[in-house]
Amino acid sequence: MTFWIAAALLSALTLFLLAAPLWRKSREETDRADYDLSVFKDQLKELDRDLERNLISKEEAETARLEIQRRLLAADDNRKKKQSFTGKIGTKSLIFSFVLGITVIVGSVLMYGKLGMPGYGDVPYASRDIEREHREASGATDGMQKEIAALKKRLEQDEKDVDAWLLLGRTLRAVGRNTEAVDAFDAAVKHSDRHPAVLADFAEAKIYADEGNVKQVTFDALVEALKTDPMQMKARFYLGYAKARVEDYEGAMQDWTDLIAMAPPRAPWLAQVKEQLVAAGKASGIDPQTIEPSPLAKNIRKQLALEWEGEEEQQTQPGPTREQMQQAQQMTDEERTEMIRGMVQRLADRLEEEPDDIEGWKRLANAYQVLGEKDKAIEARNKVQELQSKN
Repeated sequence: MTFWIAAALLSALTLFLLAAPLWRKSREETDRADYDLSVFKDQLKELDRDLERNLISKEEAETARLEIQRRLLAADDNRKKKQSFTGKIGTKSLIFSFVLGITVIVGSVLMYGKLGMPGYGDVPYASRDIEREHREASGATDGMQKEIAALKKRLEQDEKDVDAWLLLGRTLRAVGRNTEAVDAFDAAVKHSDRHPAVLADFAEAKIYADEGNVKQVTFDALVEALKTDPMQMKARFYLGYAKARVEDYEGAMQDWTDLIAMAPPRAPWLAQVKEQLVAAGKASGIDPQTIEPSPLAKNIRKQLALEWEGEEEQQTQPGPTREQMQQAQQMTDEERTEMIRGMVQRLADRLEEEPDDIEGWKRLANAYQVLGEKDKAIEARNKVQELQSKN
């Protein structure tokens, strides 16, 4: 009975809100004039602030002020000419309001009878499946839930499977289960012997799980990742973000400047880093142009310069033949991966016989990077640096 009383009260309130506009004549013109007055007054205040910050000259400010004042006077004159009054309720308005009210009430009752659950009791919070509701709210599909279950089963058989932990963490993040994702990445860090790339993934997941806050464990993970591998660009980006959060803008700008110096010229995330750099400059009052890349960043840039140029040259070289493309399309993902690994291994075998081939080592480092074999990529880059220091 309580439900129906509440429904009746809400229906009456809804009908009043729907019918009220029909019972009085519009005051749109007067309200519009008042709104214009408010806007013009705000524009005058904004103009004064711009003049104080030297964003515009005095001559420009005076010209703009005259125009705004002219419009302000016109709007005030227009407002004074308008007269608002409440009209009487017409017969047509009453009939329309009555029909509208009956339609809404009857339609609501019929819809609730068909789609609702009359007589269904309240569900106590303790008896609700909160985790399932969160999954549904995050838009997780059945396919992703099955993938999560399969990965967990795979980890039961081999808890040291780093790839499985990483896949589980990324999938959990995709469905909005950020806290569980952090646990998965934490396990990946442990079983990968604290690999720098995995540390960067862990830190990223932790920042998202903490709603943008950077805790000490996250900061330490980023520092450790860069200490092990200074080329970890994800870690460098988030380290700059962590410093900006505590208003160490100069430190953040240095990290992002170094990152820009080391980044591939066509990296899709490069524009975002530059935007963060400009924003930090505005917040701190430091001109980003005055921040120079660190000596380490310059050395890394010099080491990677030919590699980035080689990638651009490869984009202009003739691609595979039509026959080779058709053969590759007929392969499964596993077969294609195996084919690529075979090509990389042949390159590695050749470099054992020709260890002074700098270009070959660069291609090998890039290939290992694409395959996700970070340790081998680092070894290949170290070999490149060693050969360059001899020349």
